Amino acid sequence: MAESAYYTLLTSLPHIDSLFSSKMTPISRFQLDKRLSMLGTEDQQKLVAIENLLHWDHMGDEVDEKALILQADRLKASLGNQHLIDLINWRLDIRTVTAALRRKHAGQQAPSEAKWSYGTRYEYIRTHWTSPTLGLSGAFPWIPKVNECLRTGECVALEKVLLQAAWNHLTHMSMKHRNDFVAVVIYVMRWNLVARWTAYDTEQARVRFRDLVERSLGAFKDQLPASNH
Repeated sequence: MAESAYYTLLTSLPHIDSLFSSKMTPISRFQLDKRLSMLGTEDQQKLVAIENLLHWDHMGDEVDEKALILQADRLKASLGNQHLIDLINWRLDIRTVTAALRRKHAGQQAPSEAKWSYGTRYEYIRTHWTSPTLGLSGAFPWIPKVNECLRTGECVALEKVLLQAAWNHLTHMSMKHRNDFVAVVIYVMRWNLVARWTAYDTEQARVRFRDLVERSLGAFKDQLPASNH
């Protein structure tokens, strides 16, 4: 696909101003997918594979690690673009670092398997397990914040730290990629971060609102209809 075609696609997409101040995504997923149909078939397939691998839900603990490792290895081998491989590795490193910090917080020992996770840091982490920051505070300055969130049990704050770290990295990368496929991937990943936060924030607001209503109603709260969410 020619650079001019990427330029046409990217200039048709609305600007994404910020992460946490956004109340909704700047474009619906339906409309975004319509614009992305301008990509060639190969690019579309690569983008789908990247999104599937880097889905934010994979940050959680309920993940088949071995399957995800295999999926990551296959995708990186098929991309043929070092910038995208570096981006994927960095994103997977966030997952690996966070998983390691959670394990340490739970009192678990260092993984016994050599390739226990994915990205580029898993072996280094395994050999620096006793360090509070896994020896990576220079590369990932947000690690102390994650440790503090784990210590205090502040799930929302933890989510914000990780989302902000990903947002900052993508913003930095976007300065070097303006009119290529990498720029398209960066845009979609930033869109996904906004979608993640706005959906999460909306759910939190719904829960807080219901809690306030129940407190106000007191004894009448049992008459409220059950939530479907």
